[in-house]
Amino acid sequence: MSLTPTIRDFLVRLEDQLDQNPPAGLQREDVTITTGDAAALVRLPHESDHARDVEIEIGDRRVVVAYPPERVVFTSPDEALRFVEMLCDGRVELEIVRGFLWTTMRSYRDGQAIPFRRTRMPWPSFRPRTERRAVGFGR
Repeated sequence: MSLTPTIRDFLVRLEDQLDQNPPAGLQREDVTITTGDAAALVRLPHESDHARDVEIEIGDRRVVVAYPPERVVFTSPDEALRFVEMLCDGRVELEIVRGFLWTTMRSYRDGQAIPFRRTRMPWPSFRPRTERRAVGFGR
């Protein structure tokens, strides 16, 4: 399976980033890279909490960074790498507000009060509650 130069370049840059600044909670020996003709999938597993695992789907025109249940789409590989760096440093938090009819997810970075991303999904819940958790790696 041959990769396009864009995907190959992103994978090399990601590998360099992980080597230069290894995340504290990353299970480095379990990192997997699955490749196809038009895309690659990288799984970055957390060493103790698999709810904090990160998946990166790399294509020619977009990069999707997923920290379940949230998925962020980037059209710039440079922006995607900066965001992966933030996840590796533990600088991203996810707030999940489960209401009776909707679930709202808000992503915060660098301790800012205003979220950089807000997603509202029609996922009903019988027990309304709010959960805020760190995603990615770090302490």
